[in-house]
Parts: sequence; structure tokens; C-alpha cells
Amino acid sequence: MPPRNGRRPRPLVLVIDEHKHTRVAFRFYLNHEGYDVVEAASGHEAAEVASAHAPDLVIVDLNMPGVGGVLATQRLRTIAEVCDVPFVACAGPDSQAYRDAARAAGCDAYVTKPFNPGILLIVVKTLLNRRSAGVLPSGDVAQMAAMVM
Repeated sequence: MPPRNGRRPRPLVLVIDEHKHTRVAFRFYLNHEGYDVVEAASGHEAAEVASAHAPDLVIVDLNMPGVGGVLATQRLRTIAEVCDVPFVACAGPDSQAYRDAARAAGCDAYVTKPFNPGILLIVVKTLLNRRSAGVLPSGDVAQMAAMVM
């Protein structure tokens, strides 16, 4: 996939989670598969990081305290640098309520926590490939919902 800004050789993923160990785990698996990672520990911090780095994909924890993942996603969708990138929601345990909240917030996919690295990487790769091919506009949650949600 060509970099969004013409300078990045690897896609950049923004990981938003209040737990450092979870962010480290995401970083480990994503780096190993050829993705660069920037992190945010809160929804508020995520807006600053997203504006500064223009990620190619966002992974957001729905269960964060304060500005939770749903509100953070809705706010991030208004920022030009990330309004059209895929969002992956994470939450655990799995429930239809979380899946519905992820869809309502504008997420393109949902994975449960604790996450399965193999599934996460398939979801990330699929979303980035579909986006680069022009198949998945940001509002088209239904296509990925049928595959992942």
C-alpha cells in the first residue's frame, strides 16, 4: 500500500488503549508484520497524536475511562487526518452491545480482548488493502461487518 503522505515506507497504525502492556503487545505484533505504530493512552491524547501523525489505521479500546472509545472514535472521525481511515474497535468480553456501539461510532471492524494476534493482523491487513484499492470508504461498515463483526 502506498504511504498516505508519500514519505512513509510502512503503514502507520494508531493504537489507543489506556493499558501500556496492551499497547506494547499491539506494537510487537504490528511491528513484526511490517507496520509502524504510534500510541495514545486516552481519547484526548489520541486526537493530538492522530493530528500530528496522520495514521493509516486506528485501533481503539472501547472500554477506556474518561473519553471512552466510542466517543473518541466519533471525535477522531471529525479530524481531517483520520476521517477516512479504517477503525478497529477492541473490547472484551465479546458482546452484541459492544459490536453495536462500534458500528454506531463508525468503526469498520471489531476484535475481542484479549486479542488473537492472527485475527487482528488479518483484520488490519484486509482493511488497509481494501482501503488502498478504494473498496472500503470510511462509511462502509457493512462490508467488514459481514466479514468480522
